This record gives sequence, C-alpha cells and structure tokens, in this order.
Amino acid sequence: MSRPSDHSLIYTLLGGIAALIIVHGIGRFAYTPILPLMREDGLTLQQGGWLAATNYVGYLLGALFTVFSHGDRIQRLRGGLLVSIATTLLMGLTHALPAWLLLRFVSGLSNGVVFVYAANLVLERLALAGRSALGGLLYSGVGAGIVLSGLLVLAVDQAGWGWQAAWWGLALICALLLHPAWQLQAAAPQAASAKPAPAVRTPAYLLVVAGYGCAGLGYIVSMTFLPAIIRATPGMQQFAAWSWVILGLAVIPSSLFWSWAAQRWGEVPALLAAYGLQAIGVMAPLWWPDRFGASASALLLGGTFLGIVVMAMLLARKHDPHGGSRTVGVMTSAYGLAQIIGPLITAALAARPNAIGLALQIATVVLLLGAACPIASALLQRRAAADFFVKLEEQQPCRT
Repeated sequence: MSRPSDHSLIYTLLGGIAALIIVHGIGRFAYTPILPLMREDGLTLQQGGWLAATNYVGYLLGALFTVFSHGDRIQRLRGGLLVSIATTLLMGLTHALPAWLLLRFVSGLSNGVVFVYAANLVLERLALAGRSALGGLLYSGVGAGIVLSGLLVLAVDQAGWGWQAAWWGLALICALLLHPAWQLQAAAPQAASAKPAPAVRTPAYLLVVAGYGCAGLGYIVSMTFLPAIIRATPGMQQFAAWSWVILGLAVIPSSLFWSWAAQRWGEVPALLAAYGLQAIGVMAPLWWPDRFGASASALLLGGTFLGIVVMAMLLARKHDPHGGSRTVGVMTSAYGLAQIIGPLITAALAARPNAIGLALQIATVVLLLGAACPIASALLQRRAAADFFVKLEEQQPCRT
C-alpha cells in the first residue's frame, strides 16, 4: 500500500480537527461556559450535575458501541456529526429538564462515536505515512472548540441575549465546519478481510487503562464547573467566560508539547508531570480564590488534560499495537465511565456547604491515584521482561 501524500494528510488532519471541534470542543464542552447562564435562569447545581453526567453516559455508550459493533465507520461518523449539530441547536429551543437530559445524552452518544472513529481514522493515516508524531495536532480541535465557545458565550453574555442564543450560535459554527469533517471519508479505508487481532488483557495494560480512567474523573469536575465556580466568586463574575477562553488557548498547543515531552522524557515520566500539574490546577481555585487562581487553574487544566489523553493513548497502543479502534474504544470507555462519576459526586454533595470544593478535593485524590498506575504498569513490564530472559537462559542447553 502506498503512503498518503502530504496534501492528503493535511486534509485528513483538518477534517479530524473539524470533527473534534464539532462534537468535543463544542458538542461536549460548550455546556461548561453556558452552565452559569443557565443556572442564573433557574437551573440548580444538582440539575447541572445530572445534565453533565447524562452527557457522559451517552459518551461512554457511544465509545462502547465502537468497540463491540463493526460496520461502516464513515457513515457512522457522518451520522454522529449531524446528530451532534442538531442536539446543540435544540438545547436552545426548550426549557424542559427532561428534554435537556435527552438532548445531552444523545449529544454524548454522538460524541463517543465520532471521537473514536475520527481519532482512529486520522491516527491510522499518520501511522501509514510514518508521521505519527503529528497526532497531537488532531486534538488541537478540542482547544479550538473551547476557545470558540468561550468567546461566543462572552459576547452573548455582554449583549444580554441569554443562554439560548449561545447554543444557536455554536450550532451555526458547527454547521460551517461540517464540510471539512465530512471529508474524512478518504481516510484509512478498512480492509474487509482483515481478521481482528486478539484482545490484550495483561495487568500492565489494564493499569494503563485504570490510570486513564482516574484522569477522566480527576479533571471532569473542573471541566464541568470551572466557569460556574469563578462566576460565583465575589468580584469574578466577568472573568468566568475569559477563564474558559484561557483554558482553550492552553489546550491548543498542549498535545504537541506533551507529544514532544513523551519522546524526550518517555511516556511514564511525562505522564507523571502532567498528572501533578493537573492536580495543582484542580485545587488552584480553592487555594487562590482570585484571578490568579482562576488563571492558573485554566492554564494548568487546559495545558494537561489533552496531554494525558495523547500520552495514555500512545502508551496503550504500545501494549496493544494491533488493537486499532478497539484500543481507542477501550480507553475512551474507561475515561467516559469515570467522567460520569465526577458530576454525580458533585450532584450528591449539592446540599452541603462548599459542595464543589469537596468534589475538587476528591478529584485531586483520584488524580494522584491515577498517577501511580503508569508507574505500576512500567514496573510490571520490567518484571515480566526480566522473567522472560531468566526463562530463556534456563532453556538454553548447558555447554561443557
């Protein structure tokens, strides 16, 4: 099979970036800067947690669907893109909580499907061209979507148009980005006769998956409620949307930086650094309840969460090099399951004073546990390698 041309790779990357802006940067994360406006219109913290958790349930089921259901990836990806845009638009057309719950669930479902298929299609093409190091560019689409949503919500809030206009404006942006995302049809055609490789279930691999799941829970409370936390801080109301823009700007180059760091330092040391910085970012609004704390939190969260995604995916692919969509799906499912738990913890604590503060502390502990998983995985790998060579030497015939 011939390698893809540079122009083909550019179009594939742009299509993948557009897809992630639609379903992830906006379809998923636009809810975060809009949430404070919806809360001021009567939505409670508990209901906000339910809406977030419902979206993440859909995300988990969408990712699992890609693992256990085999079919035309391109048609499913296109359908997911259309559904994501439709649910973003419809969020601004109703005030009913049951309708919102349904829309956020369906949006999450489409997000899980598109994220897995788009990421795998792009990464396959890059690997075929020997340009895997460019994979970090794909995830800049998440940051671009976050920046777009933050700026639009800021403009809508200053104009006094209400949260509904924010959903409608973001749906329009997604519709304009649909064309390049649609062109992913040319990426990495599947061989129909290819036999799936056997699943990898080694303890070292499962620890990588577990650590990735901890990262999902550890970051999601902040990524759901950060603007709400800042808007509720005295004197910080106007800075809430700007914090989301800062976070998005930090996201855009982060995947490339952490890809470089993983190559320079190794995946495990780089992952440990990212986990540690993210833990500081989660706690920053509690330690420094001012613009410095809000900015530090936005920069550290935005600068690390996608880095963890990129490095953990690279590490998982080393454990399961022939897993393809299955590996991405398993990792995404673990992440998605953990993300459901975070908002539910916040909703369960809603009646307590400083509920979000308690949720942030729990998230930080989980992040630190997640950091221990890649260490344990690396130690298990070294032990397994040592045992292999010992057995190999024992099998050698004795020489006299």
